[in-house]
Amino acid sequence: MSSLKQIPLQFNPNISFDFSGGNLSSDSGLILVKEFIDKLGINLLLKEQFDDDSKRTHTISSVIEQIIYQSIAGYHKDDAADDLRYDPVFTSILGKESLASQPTLSRVLQSFSREGAEQFNGILEHLYKKVHPENETYQIVLDLDSTNVQTYGKQEESTYIHHYNTKGYHPLVLYDGLSGDLMKFQLRKGSVYTSNGVVDFLEPVLVSLREHYPQATILVRGDSGFALPGLYDLCDAYGVHYIIKLKANAILDKLSNDAEDYFTACYKMDYASYHCHYDEFLYQANSWNKSHRVVMKIERSSGELAPRKSYIITSLELNCADILKVYNKRGNMENFIKETKLDFGLDSLSHSTFSANQTKAMIIAVAYSIVNAMKLLVIPKDFCKNRMITLRTIFIKIASKFVSHSRKVTLKFCSSAPYKNVVNKIIARIHSLALG
Repeated sequence: MSSLKQIPLQFNPNISFDFSGGNLSSDSGLILVKEFIDKLGINLLLKEQFDDDSKRTHTISSVIEQIIYQSIAGYHKDDAADDLRYDPVFTSILGKESLASQPTLSRVLQSFSREGAEQFNGILEHLYKKVHPENETYQIVLDLDSTNVQTYGKQEESTYIHHYNTKGYHPLVLYDGLSGDLMKFQLRKGSVYTSNGVVDFLEPVLVSLREHYPQATILVRGDSGFALPGLYDLCDAYGVHYIIKLKANAILDKLSNDAEDYFTACYKMDYASYHCHYDEFLYQANSWNKSHRVVMKIERSSGELAPRKSYIITSLELNCADILKVYNKRGNMENFIKETKLDFGLDSLSHSTFSANQTKAMIIAVAYSIVNAMKLLVIPKDFCKNRMITLRTIFIKIASKFVSHSRKVTLKFCSSAPYKNVVNKIIARIHSLALG
């Protein structure tokens, strides 16, 4: 009864509010996501991979789909399912009288093994190939990185990560640096080093891409945490280029002495301006089976006394300045990671077991990839560069009233909705998609 109580406002006692508006929803834009998911066949793929022959109301695939919609709508905690249980949009797009409750979500997540959670990477691969046709994909840039996912309490395999000064997990992530697609995700315990397991992580992706995009030029980028010979050899084996930063060491500094002497001779005591010089040389560490090209950059900013050096190992044949430009574009990956973590709720995980947290993280990764695919295919250019936090406000948080006539249901949106023409355009684009 408390929800029906009218509460007057102090700034004007003649205005009050209550929660008796009827069959309404504030997340009606999810119908756009549902239409897109069905168009790409993601719903059928979920049923094919995860459902068994049981007649349960809340099948595994429907629970996964529910978590996807909750993540996209901004309900990142599982217990939000209890408040949304009879929301007309959620129940309509899932074809249920009520949503799965928080205990049901937890039970499904806990039922996955670590190997079972890996199946979601197949969903990410399916999405990528749907969005990027073979005959239109000529360049692929694979950006490797690791990040932190915070935990609370005593979650299994959660440890303190000194680099991030927090307790949590330390996952590997792989994005397409050109499109922002999340191509692979792997949750790892917090104590592992950045590049731990990266060769086994990356190789299946290269096998699949080489098979599906035989003519594409593929480039792998990574920071100094991924500077290891096994990764260079893997790229060479599959005809893939690489640009990876190297940590400075005594040998690299010695090899760059001539370039530093040239820099000093050219710019001497001019500390008022920015100066930069590029050079390159072959370098072979003791653990490497062959030498590799190393591009170096010496720079000194205005007001600095000593120049700074940076080193890049690469298989590309571009000039030195262009090599550094290509590497620096890797910085855009930080925006992709930020959006995945902050806008989709992958900044923290709260389940007790590692496998449940891994499964929840993978479902969030799929949710991010679905929205990114929508940006690439159906969301108008004026909006496709926006982060999910903005898109959610514009296209998801749309109020509507459900009106039922016989077996038909109509969602009555606000007549003065500011982006109604854009919503109509998105639906039209989804309907016109011709995907292989």
